[in-house]
Amino acid sequence: MRITKISLHQPADLLRLVTDEGPEGHCTGVTASGADIGAEVDLVASILVGSNPLDRERTWWSLQDLGEGLPSTFRAGIDVALWDLSAKIAGRPLYRHLGGFRDRVPVCRASSGGDTSRATGDSSGAAGDSASVAGDTTGVAGDTIGASGDTIGAASDPGPDNVKESKDAQRAGFKAYRFGAMTDENALVHLVREVRAAVGPDFPLIFDGRSRCAVDQAIRIGRTLDDEDYFYFDRPRPRNDHTGGEQVAGEIDTPTSAEVCSPIEASKVMTLQSADHIRTSVRGAGGITDVVKAARCAEAFGAYCHLDGAGISDGFAHIHLAGALRNTPFLEMSGHEVAPPFILNPVQIDDGFLHLPDLPGLGMEIDLDVVTDLTSERIEA
Repeated sequence: MRITKISLHQPADLLRLVTDEGPEGHCTGVTASGADIGAEVDLVASILVGSNPLDRERTWWSLQDLGEGLPSTFRAGIDVALWDLSAKIAGRPLYRHLGGFRDRVPVCRASSGGDTSRATGDSSGAAGDSASVAGDTTGVAGDTIGASGDTIGAASDPGPDNVKESKDAQRAGFKAYRFGAMTDENALVHLVREVRAAVGPDFPLIFDGRSRCAVDQAIRIGRTLDDEDYFYFDRPRPRNDHTGGEQVAGEIDTPTSAEVCSPIEASKVMTLQSADHIRTSVRGAGGITDVVKAARCAEAFGAYCHLDGAGISDGFAHIHLAGALRNTPFLEMSGHEVAPPFILNPVQIDDGFLHLPDLPGLGMEIDLDVVTDLTSERIEA
């Protein structure tokens, strides 16, 4: 079997890898973002067309060799479609093709909304991931971090009441709750305690520092998280700040996480001990292959690999990864994800769990007639 064509439907954002024997690999939410989209597709086609779809590792290295010539989000879409195709060829659901650990995944309710006190700036429940960019913005206008009265981030749109939202998540059967807040430190400490009091001692809570805490501030907040027995402190420091991350992790008992966008970054976090866990995503890291490599690195150190939100392919890629990776404790979703109309079987949360599709590949049932209706341009090579 050989790949014969790459087809990108826009603005439906469906990527198709077509073969000479019929099976296709799919990924949704894919855009070629460069100035010359056709050139990006042609570049990938020069590697993929004529290749065996089962030679994923060879293809992965060939795409790596392109470096910055190919946007990581487009590379991620290619990698997802290759995994979808290879699992279809094998006749297995992707999570079993990846190794298989469980057939249902516990869901953490990721807070959605704006940024004020009792508000979250977390976007990880949305279809678009933030892992590729978040953490590099400590100098953004409006951010004043450091002193105990300073605001963590810039206050903007009103957001949800995190106390109420946490209780609602618990009642709805979610297995954990993750939130961030844009407020002064004193109010934040009070909020951290309020949320714990609302859900009781046994419900896992995650606080997202959004990569914007100064070291001393992160330590003070972390000690409050220690007192309230939070599951972990997500992203207290910017991505790749290994010195600051190590300081925070060494001063508090609550595990910390660091954002990574490649297996190499994961290895640095683990060897330098700049965090206890890692956080990544298929879109941010550049593919399922990249996430698996990063997760295995973390696993070797006894660390968790957290997946950032629903992710590319409308949740299907992250669901299968969570089904295959023992060291991914939850899949984070807002509960308000909306799939495109051509996906006939969108992911559904059932009593706080997501059940893995039992169809081959990603298990997405796609209505290509609807895709055609939504397509104004088809880029092929």
